[in-house]
Amino acid sequence: MAMYIAGNAVGFFVEPITAELGFSRSAFSLYMSLSTLTGVFVLPLIGQVLPKFGAKRLLIGGGLWVSLGFVWLAFATRLWQFYLVGIFLGLFMMPITMFLAILLINNWFTAKKGLMMGLLNASGGLAGAIVSMVMPTFLDNFGWRMGYFLIAGLFALLTVPNALFMLVEKPDSIGLTAYGDGLSAQAESSEPLHDQSIAYEEAKKMKPFYVLFVGIFHSAFGGGMMQYLPAHFSGMSFTSAQVGTLFSLVMAGMIIANISVGAINDKIDSAITLTFVVACMVIALFFLATTRSFLALAIVMFILAFGLGGPAVLTPLVVSEVFGIGDYPRIWSILGMAPSIGVSISGPLWGAVYDVTGSYAIGMYVMMGLTVIYGICYLFALKRGPLKQPLNVTGI
Repeated sequence: MAMYIAGNAVGFFVEPITAELGFSRSAFSLYMSLSTLTGVFVLPLIGQVLPKFGAKRLLIGGGLWVSLGFVWLAFATRLWQFYLVGIFLGLFMMPITMFLAILLINNWFTAKKGLMMGLLNASGGLAGAIVSMVMPTFLDNFGWRMGYFLIAGLFALLTVPNALFMLVEKPDSIGLTAYGDGLSAQAESSEPLHDQSIAYEEAKKMKPFYVLFVGIFHSAFGGGMMQYLPAHFSGMSFTSAQVGTLFSLVMAGMIIANISVGAINDKIDSAITLTFVVACMVIALFFLATTRSFLALAIVMFILAFGLGGPAVLTPLVVSEVFGIGDYPRIWSILGMAPSIGVSISGPLWGAVYDVTGSYAIGMYVMMGLTVIYGICYLFALKRGPLKQPLNVTGI
């Protein structure tokens, strides 16, 4: 929830900050890209040191660090200051949120992982929906600097007490076992449960590893678009309340979408679930680019929720299905870099599209093609993955 509050709220800051300080949208969005790129480079390091320091200390220290970064943003006046804070935020933003959460799910669940991944992302949808309703009015009344103070306080509140009083890294540390241990594979899924995993050293030699990296990279371009949806709606002359309503609808829709996608993936073939998610994204992008009716867009937001939320739920599940869970932290520390790189690159590109054309429509048409590409990459990895090809140890 902390990550989704911070990530989704920044979209409401683009217009007031660029208008007041005179930055172009593409130049300003680079600070968000620097944040995610920094996370890309520190993620493998965090994966190595996590066993030594433990999840609890990582979440406490990282939560305070990121909160301080948002306080720092409230005092920024120059573009280089935003860039510097972006790097500061990136050191711990991703490692203490989604990376840590995904590892915790793998520690605590051997069954129902799809449902739990859906619930994980649904919590973010709930947080995003609340922020989307509150943030536009808050910024109108108190300004963007106070908005950063609000984000800092919420981030600290959702991370530090959580680490102090709730977080348990592994079930065996308190005498429990992971949910699903000892259950038969057929009781939980129609798919066979693989009893083998691929080591990281072998995985990185395989074609599906790199194809999946490319697919994950392209799937993250939707996250870059999310940063600009409030500005896109504002350009249609909608009021702040209407913009907040539309954005909150897509976030609220993600609550249903994420849980549904995770639960469906537990019951049926991953390829079918993936195809459904890709179709929703393509349909939503087309209507986003061509529709200016508030009522029609309200309906499109629900479809978009499946297209945007689906990859966040499916990607970790696809990685574990393709390579197993034995060496998952190391494999995910590399493949998990792909969405951060995608978001960091797509953010400035979406801003540049607007700066050059005065609209985001062309970017949405291009994104339709990228969505199909990432779908094909995921399907290739699922069909040609090493656990689906037991005799083909090289994966090539």
